[in-house]
Amino acid sequence: MSQNSPYRNFSYLSIGRFGAIALQAVFYLLFAALLEPELYGELNYFIAIAGTAALLSRFGLSQTVTVFRAKENSKLADQVNTLAIISSSVAAVILISIDIFTALLALAISFFVMNQGNLLGFRNYKKYAIFTILKNVLIIALPLALYFVLDIPGIILGMAIANFVASAPFFKILKIKSIVELKKSTKVIIHNFGVDASTNLSRLVDKLLVAPLLGFFVLGIYQFNMQILFALEIIPAILYAFLLSEESSGASHKKIIYLGLFASVILAILAMILAPFGVGEFFPKYYEGVLGLQVLVFSIIPLSISAILNAKLQARDSTKIGYSAVVRIGSLLILIALLGELYGFVGLSVAVLMSVIINTIFLFFLYKKKSNHTNLNSSQE
Repeated sequence: MSQNSPYRNFSYLSIGRFGAIALQAVFYLLFAALLEPELYGELNYFIAIAGTAALLSRFGLSQTVTVFRAKENSKLADQVNTLAIISSSVAAVILISIDIFTALLALAISFFVMNQGNLLGFRNYKKYAIFTILKNVLIIALPLALYFVLDIPGIILGMAIANFVASAPFFKILKIKSIVELKKSTKVIIHNFGVDASTNLSRLVDKLLVAPLLGFFVLGIYQFNMQILFALEIIPAILYAFLLSEESSGASHKKIIYLGLFASVILAILAMILAPFGVGEFFPKYYEGVLGLQVLVFSIIPLSISAILNAKLQARDSTKIGYSAVVRIGSLLILIALLGELYGFVGLSVAVLMSVIINTIFLFFLYKKKSNHTNLNSSQE
């Protein structure tokens, strides 16, 4: 197998993503076991604030830099990195008025995500895997140690330090440049932000709504269920990260796509069957939400389809894909507000599942329209 084999590269990416998701699951499940649901909900509320600030401040620049690096446009990639430093620093300063540890975490998350975006663009999948796993090893060890000293603030501080340490390659390649030329790419950047928001902001803002609407106890159990889903999201995460760089460079991998979709169906069925036994045996404090969890795990199937469509559309510089953020987040928040109070944990799970399906349908129609437009232009030439 050659050094540049797509299967070798995919395996590096898979190891990195699998390691990251497995270690993140350990982190969240460890603290779920240590904390009561209400305190667990509070912890995740502050993490959500930091994550939301980080995502808004980097404005989809991690995806943008991946595409520019893959297309070997170093000049624009350096400008994207410069803009990310400026915007992330401004967001952190604003957050200091709320909580200094949360501000540090927001800044650290942005630096780490930009680091990974650059490595993907360089197609350096091995290094990507190493630093992904490093961060997530540290994100267990440091917060756990600091928790016994500073309680919940210690967990947040430990997460921030872990992200900073694993961002080291970003600072080595960072070149501060004028960002004037990025004006020409404004539409692409905005819509890349839409993809980032659709994929990641939807994992954060729901907590900012559930907490005031239903309280920290419900948020704690809801987040426990969501963490199980996040652990299962290894397949769409790997598909998206691999296909974004590969499709941007002109490569296509149908066999890997079909394999990923088949695996997501099997994973969803297994998770539904095993959920009552696993939660009841190891996390009895969270068993009240197990029926909702069994509904929630089927979100993995449309999430995998969405990941493939997102990568293909971004690689083709879609200027419409950003609207998926409005579709995904808008439908999620509306459905949470409508179904959460009425149907409890099952209602919250149905809200998540339906919002993912709605977004996948939207992306499918976008992709079909983009493909038809490309084929029409090709035939006219």
